Amino acid sequence: MRWLLVFLTIAGCARAGKENSIIGGLNDAGVRGDGSIVLEPDAPLIDAPPQQVTLTQTTSGELALGASFDCHDKPTGFSRSNSYYRVFTLSDYGVATTLHVIQVDFGVDTATAGTGGMQPATIHIGTYGGTPGGPTLDLTQVRPITSADVQIPDDSTRMTVPIAADVAPGASLIVELALPDGLTDKNQFLIGVNAKGERRPGYTLSIECDGAAASPQTMQAVAASINQGETDIVLSVTGMTDTPN
Repeated sequence: MRWLLVFLTIAGCARAGKENSIIGGLNDAGVRGDGSIVLEPDAPLIDAPPQQVTLTQTTSGELALGASFDCHDKPTGFSRSNSYYRVFTLSDYGVATTLHVIQVDFGVDTATAGTGGMQPATIHIGTYGGTPGGPTLDLTQVRPITSADVQIPDDSTRMTVPIAADVAPGASLIVELALPDGLTDKNQFLIGVNAKGERRPGYTLSIECDGAAASPQTMQAVAASINQGETDIVLSVTGMTDTPN
């Protein structure tokens, strides 16, 4: 399997798949050529309900625009299917009762739909029975709970997706942002990232670039293999517990 460095409208890197590549942003400064950074939202109000908890693994919610990558069709630059994952162990956040998930938030580095100004995606929530934090994820250890369809507008922004799921105490929650193959519809999508640091790894998988039998790899492993800078996925889950934390 060989990875090649290419440059399109933003710098990119190719990986396995004869006509499929990884397209990525500049990796030296972590920002786009115009220096764009999408700042983190203001901190939650101090009177927020004490039983509300947000599961996050990045030390910052800022978006470093132009620092992301995806699996794309080499001749056209259009995105192929891409999935992005995070696994949250509830006990790491002091959650000792059922977590009632209410929303998922994620960053968007780039979204450009072929038509209509919107492109589809799906949020999946489940529990993960494997060991969190490893170099890969074992998708046979995922027990699905629910999913929600999303329409992503053409923008560099953050999105909040309302979704309801109950996750048992002691479990590890897995969330996946899945983008379908955008080749026919001429869609492009890059997940929002930054290089501020993370407590646990985020993961990515694309069948067209990794092969049908592949497992999700950490974003950092893929980034390193294509000489890309640090790429911490900006994705969090918010829920309510039965008792205050």
